[in-house]
Amino acid sequence: MKRYVIKFSKEGSIRYISHLDMHRLFKRSFKRAGIRLQYSQGFNPHPKMSFAQPLSLGYSGSSEYLEFETAEPYQTGEILEKANSVMPEGIRLHSCEELPSGGKSLAALTEAASYEIVIPAEEGFHGNIETLLKEYIERPQIPVLKYQKKTGRDLEVDIKPMIAEIHGMVNDNHIMLTMKLSAGSTANLSPEIVLASFCEFAGISYDRAEVSIGRTEIYFKNN
Repeated sequence: MKRYVIKFSKEGSIRYISHLDMHRLFKRSFKRAGIRLQYSQGFNPHPKMSFAQPLSLGYSGSSEYLEFETAEPYQTGEILEKANSVMPEGIRLHSCEELPSGGKSLAALTEAASYEIVIPAEEGFHGNIETLLKEYIERPQIPVLKYQKKTGRDLEVDIKPMIAEIHGMVNDNHIMLTMKLSAGSTANLSPEIVLASFCEFAGISYDRAEVSIGRTEIYFKNN
């Protein structure tokens, strides 16, 4: 039994398939590639395979991570070559590394993620995005309403401590934002909450259907 992590990208139209479907896609692709996954024991066995952090529907991802266990050892290059040969368009595996057995899962180690957001700018928009972002982030608090699953209610939360970095620029009639936000089981901030909060502060209107969001990296503790 061996434990591995694959770094991959999810681009193009395949970004519209769900997290559950991504799990099925990798399970079937490994089977087609002849890579034997390790399964759990019990009445309903399932492959020991999980993503570091679920990617929201419609988001692209250039640095996604999948960890999994195999029933027999493989060379990392062999896994990469075989799996890439059966992946659909839009999924590309970039690297594969062996992980120490018995260590914490990547999901447990996830602490932050970075994103790129592109918003079509209104005609004639000439605002200084960096200045607006500086004013936005330098406020003592950034309160927003976040839906709480446990209570089924909206709760006011200060998201400022969960924003590690935020930058922006205007290019070719588009507002481009980059941000690094808390992610994982301890604290998790959606980039859409930051987008809505900042645009309301800056007086920027946008159509969500025309906004593209991509996750560019996931950061882990002690790494």
